[in-house]
Amino acid sequence: MGVMNLLAGVGMPIYSQLHSVSLNWIGKIILWLTTVCGSVGVGIILFSLLLKLITMPFDVFQRINMRKQNIKMKDNEERMKKLQKQYANDKDKYNQKVMEMYRESGISMMSSCLPMILSLVIFIVAINAFNAFSSYSNVENYNTMVRAYNESMLDDCAEFDEKNLTWTVQENTTTNQETNVTTVTGMTVTYTVAQADKYIYYTVTQEVAPTIDEQTGEKSYVFDQNVFDNNKADILKYVEESSKKNYFLDWNKISSSEEYGKTITEIKSKIEVDVLASGATLTEEELTHKTQQAAIAQIFIDPAQDKVVEAYHSTVKKDTQFFWIKNVWAVDATYKHPILGYGDFSQEIITRKSCSCKEGDKTILTIPAYTEDGYHNVTGKLGAQKSEPNGYYIMILLSIGTILLQQFISMRSQKEQNKYSSVDGQSGSQQKMMMIIMTGMFAVFSFMYSSAFSIYMVVSNLFSLLSMLVINKLVDMAADRKAAKTAGTGKGDKVLSGRAAAVSRNHGAKSDKKNNKK
Repeated sequence: MGVMNLLAGVGMPIYSQLHSVSLNWIGKIILWLTTVCGSVGVGIILFSLLLKLITMPFDVFQRINMRKQNIKMKDNEERMKKLQKQYANDKDKYNQKVMEMYRESGISMMSSCLPMILSLVIFIVAINAFNAFSSYSNVENYNTMVRAYNESMLDDCAEFDEKNLTWTVQENTTTNQETNVTTVTGMTVTYTVAQADKYIYYTVTQEVAPTIDEQTGEKSYVFDQNVFDNNKADILKYVEESSKKNYFLDWNKISSSEEYGKTITEIKSKIEVDVLASGATLTEEELTHKTQQAAIAQIFIDPAQDKVVEAYHSTVKKDTQFFWIKNVWAVDATYKHPILGYGDFSQEIITRKSCSCKEGDKTILTIPAYTEDGYHNVTGKLGAQKSEPNGYYIMILLSIGTILLQQFISMRSQKEQNKYSSVDGQSGSQQKMMMIIMTGMFAVFSFMYSSAFSIYMVVSNLFSLLSMLVINKLVDMAADRKAAKTAGTGKGDKVLSGRAAAVSRNHGAKSDKKNNKK
């Protein structure tokens, strides 16, 4: 949780506690696929296909039923037309007769409802999975850059070695203002790790409650060397795992180093020239403080931010880019950027549960690495990635286009069903309105959620479209063979009035067209 503090008020952070987003089993599958494939885009495509394969039996069942119902509706086309004319002014009577006809013909509009509900549930699961994984990826990618930043800083940090571990004990007291009696309330043990040839050391402070004698009730504190040695392993573990690390610079060592002396001289001269040119004035104390800040930045922070840039290009960019999209966990749009703005980033880390925070808990934003200053400090040299477009709406357009095409073909494949579901034939118009609403809804989703979700939508839509075309073709072929076989049994025109008659009419219409052309 700690932040490095410098003498003379010069600040330089090292971020010792990082946040992580919890993944459910679906998120872990996505992580495994993207890791194994070595490409986040390919991993998302495989995950999308996996979901479709899981639901494929139900989807096939739904498609077959819908196509069969439409064929039965087509077989009863003449009867439906008569009913529409006969009960044009009586919708209730029409609906009653239609339901009777449904029962007689074995038509059931409810047969495909369960698979549709299942598909909706899978869709909601997919949205939540990609939303959670988007948060996970954006946070973890940022943490990768934070670690690169810290590693650069920690090059000058004391090695953690038990030989360098020392401890001091300070008694904590409180004084009663009325009686002026001082009471011991506890002890504070400070463990310090330092190394002579390093600039930085750190301390960990642990408050220890007193031991109370059961007979006398007296408080006592035992911190002799034997106790320390016996509990050294526990102390080392505490130091390693503690979130209360405070880092300090050995200012005397830094200020006496050759590198600092050279840097401070160059920077001081530059600052004096800039101040003189601006007409401002600085006291000697202000000049010293400003010079120290600039020197520390040049010696430590600049190299650390350079390491962040290297980590972004070598790891983060590789893990997030897919074709033209620079960060698949952000929207494929020009107004979004590969490195999120702090507002978007902060929202990511408080919308999901982590190892230390509950969902929606904003206290995580107090962790130094996730404050606005910390975020901008770590990403200080990634200005281009904070401003360049993340994408060009291509995946959004593909997502909208494929769902529109799928809805259109689905509507066309249920032409008779839509035409005769109501006495006035308005079901087709309602279906068109539904198509527009569905397309608009998915358009909103595409702008709300990440490019990864849009990739999932495109793959899912294309898979559904292809399977629908194949299933419709197979069902139609089976129905044609059945109709032709029935016609060949010689049962007469009564049998042909169904599917066989429809086939005969289609062939007759094609022959008429050929004759007219001649």
